[in-house]
Amino acid sequence: MASKHDIGWERAEPFGGNRRTPKCKYCGKVIHEEGRHGHERGGTSSQSCGAGIKRDPIRSFNIREGANILLKGIDLYMFPSKQKSIKSMFSAKGAKKVGKAISKFFLFNGIPFNAADSGPYYQSMIDTIAEVGPGIKGPIGYQIGNAYLEEEVQELEVYINTLKAKWLVYGCTIMCDGWSSRTRKPIINFMVYCDRSMIYLSSVDTTNIPKTADYVFSLLDKIIEEVGEENIVQLVTDNEASFKAVGMLLMEKRKHLFWSPCAAHCIDLMLEDIGNMKHIKEILDQAKMITSFIYNSLKVVNLMKVFTKDRDLMRPGITRFAIAFISLQSLIRYEGDLKMMCTTNEALW
Repeated sequence: MASKHDIGWERAEPFGGNRRTPKCKYCGKVIHEEGRHGHERGGTSSQSCGAGIKRDPIRSFNIREGANILLKGIDLYMFPSKQKSIKSMFSAKGAKKVGKAISKFFLFNGIPFNAADSGPYYQSMIDTIAEVGPGIKGPIGYQIGNAYLEEEVQELEVYINTLKAKWLVYGCTIMCDGWSSRTRKPIINFMVYCDRSMIYLSSVDTTNIPKTADYVFSLLDKIIEEVGEENIVQLVTDNEASFKAVGMLLMEKRKHLFWSPCAAHCIDLMLEDIGNMKHIKEILDQAKMITSFIYNSLKVVNLMKVFTKDRDLMRPGITRFAIAFISLQSLIRYEGDLKMMCTTNEALW
């Protein structure tokens, strides 16, 4: 119900003392609730009452302009404020409650914190629990390690089969990677790359087996037969002498194949050659001496982090020989902080 100060009463008056039923001053028509908007828009009876009325030019305005209108003489109920929904009122409280419960599970079981940031299954797990609703009991360890594990294996096999179906359409790349485990066990892994997706194929333990060209050639030849020669476009291996010889032999035997050295391994070998230069080697040795001095004492490490704002000098690199150059770059970046560390009064070695 509009107040008596509403500007609408300039063209209407209450009928029978009831302000819910206004009466037009120009045509005398009594306007009820259901016909009010039609009369304002110009119905049959309002067409005659509009004659002789001087109207202001009509222009549209947006919400921001409306917010700046002087509210004097305007009914405040004509511009009702938007109320907050129940969802918006309780979403922050509910998110904090869920976050605290998940954090307890992570902390109690010693799960790394970055597990919440890796992979798409973390948020999908939360969405599924919210969709099912309260009262659902989670699976026990036996169910996860048996029934659900078997289902996951079956789903993964279906996914791998869909990738294998693309081999004949797009062609694929066989990738061979030799590395050593934490127990220094030499292993050769074989992967297949196709259409921006890579799957693990197999691995071979080469303990006490020399990696000669003939031995590696026999391994790769079997892999080619398993994948299908017609599906393979190229081979990617390390740039070692034996692997390079194997690539040449395979291109000689299978004319349509192409061998490529691993780019990361090439960069690693380049950094190794650069690090063996006399003047570069002297600099790297000095940098290694500084980092060894700092990290051999817990007190010095803690003091260093005070000046570097908890940043480390040594970080893992993509390749083995890149670590030395990354450490050298860190020493240059924090040169001023390290000098202040050595001259501070707290540096009582």
